[in-house]
Amino acid sequence: MTKSIGKLLMSQREKKKLTLEDIYKFIKIHPKYLYALENDDYSVFKGKVHAKGFLKVYSEFLDLNLDEVLALWRREYEGGFDAIDNERKVKLKNLDNYSFVLTTKIVLTALGIIFCILFFGYLFYQYKNYTDAPKLDIYYPQNNLLLEQDILDVTGKTDIDSEVFINNQKIILNPDGSFATSIKLKEGINSLKITAVNKLLKKTEIIRTVIYRPGKVNIEKTEETSESTESTPPEETQPIIKDIQQ
Repeated sequence: MTKSIGKLLMSQREKKKLTLEDIYKFIKIHPKYLYALENDDYSVFKGKVHAKGFLKVYSEFLDLNLDEVLALWRREYEGGFDAIDNERKVKLKNLDNYSFVLTTKIVLTALGIIFCILFFGYLFYQYKNYTDAPKLDIYYPQNNLLLEQDILDVTGKTDIDSEVFINNQKIILNPDGSFATSIKLKEGINSLKITAVNKLLKKTEIIRTVIYRPGKVNIEKTEETSESTESTPPEETQPIIKDIQQ
């Protein structure tokens, strides 16, 4: 009865009176693989090339007839490795197909979820803008502003679908909702009621108080011409200050 490859390896090693650890020091193949070869256990190897390569190195080290060993290995074990390799290829192919289908499904599902979130988010945004009171920002003037001129520039911004009124006077808006207008002030305290109204007649109202106090203008008479070179002008040439109320 022909010995198995494992028995041949073990028998030859014992003839040389070597342990697996001894052989490991020479050929640098881990004892677990040497033990597997001697016990015809090829399950520990990654594949046919891995197993066949270790078998060749071990057989040559033990001075066995390499051609006979490889012929026996091809007859007894190579077919098994081919079957295992084919089975692995089929599994990998099925896994790739499954992964592709799974990935496509996940991507489509994710895109659908994102689309729904964006769609309903847009609807909510539009509904909120439509039903809420309009936004109104007043850039100028600040509240309780004190001015010495009677013309006031009012600037701000509201929603593009709203209208703006200042003291019940409609203001023309720019396409982006911004506005700028000039108002003539009366002397003293001026109250500006700035109102934004949307299509549902929702209102936002801001009150600005502006105080107009006309400034004093000094009118100075020209100095009288004099041939005198004195540094201090005569008393009668001092400038005359006159208050002018605008």
